[in-house]
Parts: sequence; structure tokens; C-alpha cells
Amino acid sequence: MTHEPTEERLLTELLKIEKHEDRMITAMVKLAASNENLNKRLASLTWVMLALTWITFVIAIPNTLATVFGIPKISEALGLEMIVLALIVATVGPLLLATLPSSAISLRNLEKKLQSD
Repeated sequence: MTHEPTEERLLTELLKIEKHEDRMITAMVKLAASNENLNKRLASLTWVMLALTWITFVIAIPNTLATVFGIPKISEALGLEMIVLALIVATVGPLLLATLPSSAISLRNLEKKLQSD
């Protein structure tokens, strides 16, 4: 008869352990789902930052050239045609780098690299 209370206690303790295991498994499942949602949000944020970086890249070069050509001594030394040509090249160059599929920094190549990671 002395064994029965011990066995009951052991069974009670085992039930408590099983309840804690269930809670831990539930928490792990919720954590995994939360981690997946976080990864999706980070991927979206990465694309937003990539788009903003490309916009900055395309705008910054012509803007810098326009600033330099705005200096009176430089604009006097160079003709208007040369200034316009330099600005066109500075605008089209980054756009080509961003859109040509063969470019290492094209949007398609970057998308493939991000998806493979």
C-alpha cells in the first residue's frame, strides 16, 4: 500500500510535465510563425530599400554634375552642348546599369541573389 501514493505522485508529476511540454510546443509553433512573418516583412523592406537606393543612384550623378556645371568658371569654359551631353550620359548610364540583364548590378540579378539567400 505504500507504493500506491508514490505511484500517484509520479503520475501527477508526469501529467504536469506533459502539460508543460504542450505549452512549450505551442509556444515554439507560435514563434516559428512569428519568425516567418518577420522574414516576409524584412524581404519587403529590402525591396523598398533597393528601390530607394536605385532612385538615389540614378538621381545623384546628374545632380552632382549639374552642381559642378553650375559653377560659373566651369560653365563658361564648357559649351551648353557639352553640359547637356554630360547630363544625358550621366542619367542614361545608371538607368542602363539598373535595367540591362547582363549587368552585375541589374535589378534582375539582385532579385535572383536575394531569392537564393
